[in-house]
Amino acid sequence: MTRCNRLSLIFVLACTAACTAPDRAGDPAGAAPAAGAGEPVDATAPASGEGDVLAGEGFRAQGNEPFWAIDVEGDVLHFVTPEMPEGRTLQGVRIAHAKGVAFSGEDDGRPFNLDITRVGCSDSMSGQEFEFTATWDYAGQRMHGCARTSE
Repeated sequence: MTRCNRLSLIFVLACTAACTAPDRAGDPAGAAPAAGAGEPVDATAPASGEGDVLAGEGFRAQGNEPFWAIDVEGDVLHFVTPEMPEGRTLQGVRIAHAKGVAFSGEDDGRPFNLDITRVGCSDSMSGQEFEFTATWDYAGQRMHGCARTSE
């Protein structure tokens, strides 16, 4: 694949990730939604409480340089990259912790861990604001990005 084609694919995937994000119409620009009904998020509270946004089922996590995206439904993660546009579906174990939630497992002997924490995040390329920070460890490589709920 030529450099130009590779860059075009990266651009298309980045645009697709941005275009498939949940609609935030009505949210003030740059405002991170609160976890509860107008309540501030307490980063020290357990992530398993009823009504807690991190106790929800779905998330979208994504990062740049390298580009990656993960859609989480329950304990199932779908991981895509420009080099792997068809993606990989991974079965994880959901682990709630004081600062958020993590999903851990193995993919053909390669360990993975997606950690989503209650720290606001700004996309390094688009400047878009997200409600959570994401760290993706896959097969010995650590990648950083942002996340939001997909529900």
